[in-house]
Amino acid sequence: MGQWCPVFASSSTVQRTIIAEPYYQIYEDQFTLSSSPMNFTVSFILPNPEALHSIKAYGPDNSALNLYAAWDGSTGNMTILVETNGTSSFTLETILHYTTQKSSQNYTTFLNLYPAVEEEMGANLILFTPSNSTLFEYPENLTYTTVDGKPALVGEDILEPSRAYNATIGYSGDFELIEINNLEHRIAVGSGGITVTDSVQVVNINSNIAYNVTIRLPDSASLVRVYDSIGYMNYELNGAYLTIDLRTRILPTERASFTLVYDIPAASAFESQAGNIVLSGSFLPGWCQYLVRNLTLVVELPLGSSNVVAQGLQVINGSSWIACWNQASDVTPHSGLEYVVSFVPAPYSIPAGSVVLLVFLVAITVAIIAYYFLKIRKNELKKRFEAEPSLPKSPKRKK
Repeated sequence: MGQWCPVFASSSTVQRTIIAEPYYQIYEDQFTLSSSPMNFTVSFILPNPEALHSIKAYGPDNSALNLYAAWDGSTGNMTILVETNGTSSFTLETILHYTTQKSSQNYTTFLNLYPAVEEEMGANLILFTPSNSTLFEYPENLTYTTVDGKPALVGEDILEPSRAYNATIGYSGDFELIEINNLEHRIAVGSGGITVTDSVQVVNINSNIAYNVTIRLPDSASLVRVYDSIGYMNYELNGAYLTIDLRTRILPTERASFTLVYDIPAASAFESQAGNIVLSGSFLPGWCQYLVRNLTLVVELPLGSSNVVAQGLQVINGSSWIACWNQASDVTPHSGLEYVVSFVPAPYSIPAGSVVLLVFLVAITVAIIAYYFLKIRKNELKKRFEAEPSLPKSPKRKK
């Protein structure tokens, strides 16, 4: 998170950093208090209680702190009680969603610029604006600038007790208002590259009905396939943009599931270092810019691989396969979850997922060879039979 350090007369301060995306907003509040209370209260104004996705609190030693949330429907106030246990500093991490409205290609996102607290407090704000967007509306008391090379709005204020500080930002762009409830991101490594299989359950967080989902595939992706439990699904590929026609429409908050498969060539998928094959990247597939509630990452290595080293993943050796995997929750591209897998391939590596197919192909090949062998043998016997003269009948013995 970026740093913005004005000087305040108040002895208690909070630095709020917001990463605002159309699909979610990540709030990080770093509190420094003038006293050491046992509890501390922070409030958000929300359009509905479902807008609070998750909230966590950490002490100065990064230990988790207990907290409790209470919703007041009459005021739209979500109050968070943090058990600070006598510490004078702590960090609150909050993820909100269902706060963006879409109209044509314009978007409006509701934000809490500063926390609502019960004591006077100096506050500063860094608000990173949505990626790949054009900002056309924002509060006048904020300054548009760059922080760490990224477009941002910055500001400062003296917070009055129990006062809410809400605003909206308006921007244009091309965004799909969805999030991912479940995602299994499976990477099968072969000699020619990797095959990616993403099993996805999407949630419609738009206020409108969704009939399709558009995502941006990696530029080097090829051999795209999309299917669900019924069969293959219709899709349109326009450059790198893939539009998938959902089997049925989904209303706001409803879900749909499908599996996306595509190949990435070796030149783009991994590199060779001192005889080792090295594969690295984010836990999330390249197309996923969304909030993922439950994520499973699996990297399947070729049979016979050795010297397997996996950073960020657990290595599992089966009787006929090798896999590296891990799980995570509430993941976004800003989570910073990455992995590195290196291994020495066998001389003739076969991806573990291809063993069944290989056995099938071998069986078919053997059957075809046997069929033609028998056919040729039959023809040879037939020709031999036709070429051999028939034996004359034995002469009848005269009586």
